[in-house]
Amino acid sequence: MLSRGTNCSVVQLAGRAFPGIHLQGDTFAALLKQLAEAARLLRHDPGDRAALDDLDDAVEEAERFLAFYEATLSQRGIRRPY
Repeated sequence: MLSRGTNCSVVQLAGRAFPGIHLQGDTFAALLKQLAEAARLLRHDPGDRAALDDLDDAVEEAERFLAFYEATLSQRGIRRPY
């Protein structure tokens, strides 16, 4: 484990060139549920404001995970895989 956050950690698996993000199962399940529900609602009504807000929230959470990952790699001098 390279770094531990609130609901995720950055881990380096043996044999892998780059670290990965480990999410708690309940965190991942909630994020997936939020995305799936927003997609379902937007298929029905593309202008559904509540669905768009849920989608924005899910994107912001994913951005926080990515920022944590990138900060950990930067602190350890590891280049990003992208």
